[in-house]
Amino acid sequence: MSIKLSFTNEAKEQVGERIFKPLFARFSEILATKIKKIIAEKIGKISLIIVNDKKIQKINKEFRGFDKPTDVISFEYMEDSSAVHGGDEILVGDIFISLDTAKRQAKERDHSLQKELEVLFVHGLLHVFGFDHNDDKEEAEMEKWAKKILG
Repeated sequence: MSIKLSFTNEAKEQVGERIFKPLFARFSEILATKIKKIIAEKIGKISLIIVNDKKIQKINKEFRGFDKPTDVISFEYMEDSSAVHGGDEILVGDIFISLDTAKRQAKERDHSLQKELEVLFVHGLLHVFGFDHNDDKEEAEMEKWAKKILG
């Protein structure tokens, strides 16, 4: 079992993969049992795509019905049998983060852009692996794991 991260930056500003790699490693270590249960002996792949508000608004409208930008959108593919790509590799999910929204939120929350990107990335990862926040119990569980991963 292994899991790897594919990184793409479609935004104009430079945001490097180096921000996300340590968190991805920590996430993989902390949730190793859950990850193994989901991907078994396969090689899992998660794509992280940094976009602008215009792109994430389009995605948000198309897939969620909201015609406005948002900070992060995750897609989990494990329930879709088409996720399996020849051999042992499977696409586990995609995470889209809007750099524009992340910048605004970092300023509003009075912390660095890097910290905001880290929070959004971990939030997206947790969604990809089945966590949600539809009620107080789910939100508390998701928050507990996010705090553990973020340190």
